[in-house]
Amino acid sequence: MRFSTDRNKHREYSFRERCPESGAQVIQLSSAAYIHMHVYPESPVFTPDSRRFIYDRFHSLDGPNQYWVCDLSALSLVPLTEPATLSSPSVTPDGRFMVYIVVRGERELEVHRVSLETRTDESIALVSGHRKPYHLSTVSPDGRYFVTGVWAKSGLWGLLRVDLTTGEHGIIHQAKDIFNPHMQFEPGEGQDILVQHNRGGKLDERGMIVNLVGEEGATFYLIDREGGNLRALDIGKPYSPPCQGHQCWIGTTKRILNTIHSTHEEAMTTGNLVSIAEGEKGPTVVAKGHFFSHPNASRDGRFWVSDVLPGSDIHIGSTRTGRHRLLCRSGSSFGSPQYTHPHPCFSPDARTVLFNSDRTGLAQIHAARVPDGLLDELDA
Repeated sequence: MRFSTDRNKHREYSFRERCPESGAQVIQLSSAAYIHMHVYPESPVFTPDSRRFIYDRFHSLDGPNQYWVCDLSALSLVPLTEPATLSSPSVTPDGRFMVYIVVRGERELEVHRVSLETRTDESIALVSGHRKPYHLSTVSPDGRYFVTGVWAKSGLWGLLRVDLTTGEHGIIHQAKDIFNPHMQFEPGEGQDILVQHNRGGKLDERGMIVNLVGEEGATFYLIDREGGNLRALDIGKPYSPPCQGHQCWIGTTKRILNTIHSTHEEAMTTGNLVSIAEGEKGPTVVAKGHFFSHPNASRDGRFWVSDVLPGSDIHIGSTRTGRHRLLCRSGSSFGSPQYTHPHPCFSPDARTVLFNSDRTGLAQIHAARVPDGLLDELDA
């Protein structure tokens, strides 16, 4: 499949407010009568030059969806795929391709790769016997492996790894309660994968969630890229309050940024935005003063951005100093659907923060331009 770029180019943007507290210019990038959602704050959605990112577009959660690419330099939107039942998109580290899954049937998944330049689409692997692919994925820094979660033949949830060069594929790791794995290759050496563990979580026979977690709550652990060498981290019970299930690598520092459950008062006084590394005895507080929800770290590991509750403001801060401030007000409702959550994320150059907002009544993708000097001020 190949699209004509000029014929399919859309411009739907409108300049919104300039945040009086920070000076950040907010731009609404999409406006058509669809639900638009950027993929997730930890997902590799950007090209390394920060020019383009991929996003999801659909009419309803039970219908087909379509992946598009936004060019931030031109504020233009172009479709990458035809509408279908699609899942697990990631941009490869070189920025040339998006890898994703097409659901062909109850137990048949096809891994595809589409060029962000030519929109030429090719099949990489046909995976049979597994179902319910996870909506997120990760690609190793060397561009060789694509990994996502699936409900495996064994009846357990597993991590499916696909060799993007040869098409070879298989389950490298599985357990009964990693159905929300948020798996992420460590972005430096790429030898480890971060996996979320929803301890005590249960699904019904259709794979629908009965209990997201049990009494222990969520934590996360590391495995190697072959699926072995499991290493638990001292976060979540009994070392700290349970994890919210929102975590990401802090650049190539091998530290992990995470939000833990707390009361609003505890978040204000002791902090619920934390970090941890392998071998550490419990997490370290990164910032306090708000109840942080979905965090994302800059590629260089110096800064973080997160939405906060109550409300849906977006704060930006330094991982070194703990200083942070309001970047903008998203206007998101923070309702049940994920597309009503801001899910802010940095562009690779940390000059732009993407977020979702349904403030118009329909979820659309927005961008906040980080003002010159703001990050240096927070890191000073």
